[in-house]
Amino acid sequence: MGDWDMVVVEVGGPIWWAGYGILALFFLVFFTVAPRAGHPKFAQWEKILGWTILANQSWYWWMALADGTFNVRESLPLHMCSFSQFLLFAHLVLKQKWALPLVAFWGPLGGIQAFLTPALESSTTIGYVTQFYTAHSSVVVIPLYLIIRGGERLPRALFWRVIGITNLVGFAMMAVNAALGSNYWYVNQPPPVDHPLVQGAWPYYLIGIEGAVIALFAGLFMLLRGYREAAAPHAG
Repeated sequence: MGDWDMVVVEVGGPIWWAGYGILALFFLVFFTVAPRAGHPKFAQWEKILGWTILANQSWYWWMALADGTFNVRESLPLHMCSFSQFLLFAHLVLKQKWALPLVAFWGPLGGIQAFLTPALESSTTIGYVTQFYTAHSSVVVIPLYLIIRGGERLPRALFWRVIGITNLVGFAMMAVNAALGSNYWYVNQPPPVDHPLVQGAWPYYLIGIEGAVIALFAGLFMLLRGYREAAAPHAG
């Protein structure tokens, strides 16, 4: 296994609180000011959101390339939250409806972990910190906004499908990490943070994470039960 030069943000420190400030601002804007479904400019608003998310991710690549810190072990968009950004782009701009049910779970639950115990692949300059927290606020808030205010509905038979896809991607990331010497999705080595859900060495900590994923996904699925697709009517 290799070592990854990630910068752990001090829990309770000024950067940590600044991240929560950005998250709170996102909730305020999207649940008070942003248009609802049915607004005449809602479709245009969705495209603006999608392109803004992609631009924010591109901003990270530009900064990393400019200061010489871009590398395949840390900088590729292969973590769960990076996947979530591209899923949002696919839904908002490319109108791929299949993307939202997956990002509805990966985004909020993966993103909130980054707020609890954040670690950056880069230095804690204002540019990197702003990009990091903007990206993670987007994947936490925007899927919920699209469901609660945007009129989107989740498939009823969704829970185990998402669990299955999540596990398949996790196993695929093990192979990717073995090839690149990376640790995307933190499946080849524990993340460099003190997190209550991450206990023990590889592969034992993955068992705890698996249980936590199922429990958290189930909890969110229940919270969003009022936003599922209507049951098909019975024939006859």
